[in-house]
Amino acid sequence: MKKNKVMWLLLLLVALLAACGGGPRPSELVRADRLFANKVDALKAKKAAPKIYQVARRYYQMAEEAFDDGDDVECLHYSLMAAISYSTALENARRLEAEQRQVEAEKRLAAARQLISQQQARQADAERRIKRMEQILALKQKLEQEKVKSQKEKARIAAEVERARQEAEAAKKAAAERLAAEQAKAEQLKREKEVGEILARARSQMQMAESLEAAKYDSMNMSSARTYLKQSQQALVEKRFDNARDLAQLAVEKAGLAIKAAQAAYAKKTAEAQRLKERENLFKEANSIDGAEAKTDTRGVVITLREMFAPAKAEVLPERTYLLDKIAELARKYQGYPLIIEGYTDSRGRETANLALSQSRAQAVSDYLIQQQKLDMNRIKASGYGEARPIADNSRSEGRAKNRRIEVIFLFR
Repeated sequence: MKKNKVMWLLLLLVALLAACGGGPRPSELVRADRLFANKVDALKAKKAAPKIYQVARRYYQMAEEAFDDGDDVECLHYSLMAAISYSTALENARRLEAEQRQVEAEKRLAAARQLISQQQARQADAERRIKRMEQILALKQKLEQEKVKSQKEKARIAAEVERARQEAEAAKKAAAERLAAEQAKAEQLKREKEVGEILARARSQMQMAESLEAAKYDSMNMSSARTYLKQSQQALVEKRFDNARDLAQLAVEKAGLAIKAAQAAYAKKTAEAQRLKERENLFKEANSIDGAEAKTDTRGVVITLREMFAPAKAEVLPERTYLLDKIAELARKYQGYPLIIEGYTDSRGRETANLALSQSRAQAVSDYLIQQQKLDMNRIKASGYGEARPIADNSRSEGRAKNRRIEVIFLFR
């Protein structure tokens, strides 16, 4: 067994040396070159996450220096770290853009509701005018009953009654049309938000696929995912919401297939049977942690933690840190798994506040694992998603309690 492991390490070293050998720039460094050459995305990443972007630039510079020095292993390492850090910063930029679009959508929805209120007021006014018309009709009937002899006066009254009736009907019709238009606009804003959430999932899947270099193993599905994502964004701009939703869902599915292909290829290269056994053992040990829930999905082994924080707070409760200590033990035992920490809230409160709280809580868990348990900071990524991706009904207290959670993911490669 030990002899096979040594032989595997030698083969990996040969592959790494071949990837960053002297001569042409290695593919990992060329990829980093292309990322930083895109000035528009680079500006977004730098503005949204300046610290992460600077880390990416520093790795990129170190990769170029290693290439110039002929250090192939360092060149590969720093090129990959630069690409991952840059992708993280760019995803933060995209997330900020999505938040801004959501805020603008909420403003438009509020304006639509105000217009609906105004139209309802106009409708009430129209109903008062109709009542006035009915009073005039009653007056006409009374005049007829009293046999008013003046035909001219009768004609004038009849004309006034007809004019009032026509005006009232026209006002009522116009109010109904305006109300229908505003309701249609509100429905459009709602559908835009729904499509935006699916697009966010598609971009997240694409980022994970690119981080796993899925294009090397399933170029067809990766190409399809990019095409569907682009078409979905265009359909959203053109207000073709059903098409946008379906195309975004196809992008999620295709990227998911590419991720599976990349994970399968990686597992095959590193002795698939052994890797699957290791994953099974990891899941069993995670599932044995008292006070936590464990499951496996396409991303990896997901450990769900609840009641880690006081309400509206982002400091880990002292009596719950033992769960993080158990997770740190697993992380040290299973070194080959990157960790992703995701924070979630229920739907109560403002969405932007929930997003910020979930990010702070995810970061608090990350800080504990790094600072108290001394795990490698480059191995851990933390993100908050607020009230997105609920796993239970937010209209019930039990469902909200389930949605308030931290997910620690041992990421499959």
